[in-house]
Amino acid sequence: MRNPSRHQTLHNAVLSALLIALATGALSGCSATPAPAPRDTAEPVAEATPAPIETSAVFASNDEALAAATAFYASYQGIANTISREGGADPSRISDFVTKDMLPGEIATFERLADRGVHLVGDIDFDSMSVQSADLNAGSINLYMCLDVSKGEVVDAGGMSVAPPDRPLRYPLVVALVQNDALNQLLLEKSEIWSGSDFC
Repeated sequence: MRNPSRHQTLHNAVLSALLIALATGALSGCSATPAPAPRDTAEPVAEATPAPIETSAVFASNDEALAAATAFYASYQGIANTISREGGADPSRISDFVTKDMLPGEIATFERLADRGVHLVGDIDFDSMSVQSADLNAGSINLYMCLDVSKGEVVDAGGMSVAPPDRPLRYPLVVALVQNDALNQLLLEKSEIWSGSDFC
């Protein structure tokens, strides 16, 4: 399994601008409820049929899920850009946008910016988002998207670029979002560079 360490050196542009924490969180499955033990009685007892539980889907369609994912990711990328432009200051601001498993990696990425004394100039953007798969009832969405770093630059305190001049300007990503019922919003669960053919 290819799972780069969070401490692996990547392009400075990726560390600071893409904000990809290579966490390996897996959705835990639900175990089946065991059947009740048979009753020890001479007379048959009619079992009540439980009333169906009405559950409403988080999203009505893949199009609605994609619209929600696009709006969410724009908000996530906006706060990530802000923290990066401020050199990694107050990285806990990202906590409202990522899962608990994802948070340590995100904060570590911002802290590396502060440790190196570098910051983002400009913006990191994204486009070409499409749904790979979605559980409309649970509100979990797996996406393909392209991250565009062409309008962002990582510079040191003197304003000199520290990013390799030949770095890629677009990155194909696979992203997983999950619905947080308590917050009633999506959260970023996974963001990784796609290892297959470059679709960007």
